[in-house]
Amino acid sequence: MVAYAASEYCKKEVVEIGDAKTVGLTLRVIPGKAVWYVRRREVTLRLLEAQYVPLDDARYYAEQIKLAAGRGVDLKEFARVLVSYAPGRNLPSALETQRIVELGIAQRNQAKALPESPTWTWATLTDRFLAYKLPKLKEKYRKQYEHYLRLSEFAPIRGKPVAGIKLRDLEKVRDAIFLAHAPSAVHRAVTQSKQMLSWAWRFQASKSGLEEVEHEWWLRWSFEYKTKARTHEPTIQEIARVLAIAETFRHLAKGEHETYPGTLGALWGVALTAQRTGALLLLRQDRLFEPGKPHRKLRGWQIANWTAQEMKGGRDGGRPHSLPLPPDALRILRKFHREAGGKSPWLFQARTPDKHVTPSALTLLIHRLQGRVYDHTVKQKPAWKGKPGPKPRPKKERPNLFEEFGVRPFTLHDIRRAIATFLDERRLGGAATAILGHKSSTSHLDEREKLAPVTEQHYSRSQRIDLKAEGIALWTKVLLATYERERTKIRKGRALRFAA
Repeated sequence: MVAYAASEYCKKEVVEIGDAKTVGLTLRVIPGKAVWYVRRREVTLRLLEAQYVPLDDARYYAEQIKLAAGRGVDLKEFARVLVSYAPGRNLPSALETQRIVELGIAQRNQAKALPESPTWTWATLTDRFLAYKLPKLKEKYRKQYEHYLRLSEFAPIRGKPVAGIKLRDLEKVRDAIFLAHAPSAVHRAVTQSKQMLSWAWRFQASKSGLEEVEHEWWLRWSFEYKTKARTHEPTIQEIARVLAIAETFRHLAKGEHETYPGTLGALWGVALTAQRTGALLLLRQDRLFEPGKPHRKLRGWQIANWTAQEMKGGRDGGRPHSLPLPPDALRILRKFHREAGGKSPWLFQARTPDKHVTPSALTLLIHRLQGRVYDHTVKQKPAWKGKPGPKPRPKKERPNLFEEFGVRPFTLHDIRRAIATFLDERRLGGAATAILGHKSSTSHLDEREKLAPVTEQHYSRSQRIDLKAEGIALWTKVLLATYERERTKIRKGRALRFAA
């Protein structure tokens, strides 16, 4: 077969021959050489060329691999060491072979474990810093934090020693990130990288190679970025109108799913509670509790609860949060939960019962209502003039329902400002602060709010349940009354439009 592989007859074909005596042993003949393989159900192992290994030795190798498979070892590593040992004429026993191969694997693993460089590279610094930093962050933020330190634009400096990196290297990385990402991403990557370098300088100076650096020169590495002040504040009429629009126009585009009931329920949840979507959507049904004895007036209400880990963390890492929900709000939220299937432990059920609606699904719904959806099924760039072949399909037309019904663009987070203004105008600014989960100072509150009852029924910290209930009750009452008026207007307008 070796001669056949070298002949002119084997120039355009590949031949495989299986050994009749040894299951899986295969001789693969390709132009120029013949190679022994062991084909198993779980893996295919390449041995050696046939000119170096006679048939008997190949069978010996295959048999040893079969025995090793029964012991559950790594077959690739086993075969790699096994073929490096030439059995010769006096073949060792299976036990001797096992000892030889285990010794060989141990030596290979020892050779692989190269000592760490005396000073860190940028890649090593990143690994060490993340190992220190990530456990200190809330779990839901860890992946995002790590993402910015591992952007592909850091590739040119990953292999460089930290001590040898200059400001010009960092500025090149910054500029490359700016070309590929949003300004906010550049700001995050630069800020976190500077924190990483400062951590190494203070706590790992000798290992990082920064022991002789006298000052934190990398603080000069900057990116001009200023967050825009968010001033959008929808009126309660606009919020109610959007709810009515979303329910009336569930089918927004041909060929697409209707808005899922769980997503509509989540939209109502944000409107009724003004909670951040990240925490609100984590609400489970078993986290709705009956009010305790101090709150006898709240019959029919339930109190929703979130842990400190689920709430957004400030400098103090976040605080537990409780929010009383009136019967009218619970009725609406449970109606959509039943429409979504009613089998999920999550209050805002996704299409899969064991999952909840995501913040991105809510954001996408708002964008769809504003006609801002990206259509991935249609080529976005126009075809070149005279280009042959089929032309792209026209983009799907989506009406801007916000514009059509006179609603100014806003985000779901803007509802938090709306409820704060609404309650502040009714001398319930303290209730708004408590509902939104913000820290508060009692210096600016009136006497009635200062004397509001305090409960520790569900958490060890004060939750001001009765004060929150007063604000939520008023907000819910006005929102639902406004919603009924807006729904009637929109349905009449829709009927007239279809009649026309």
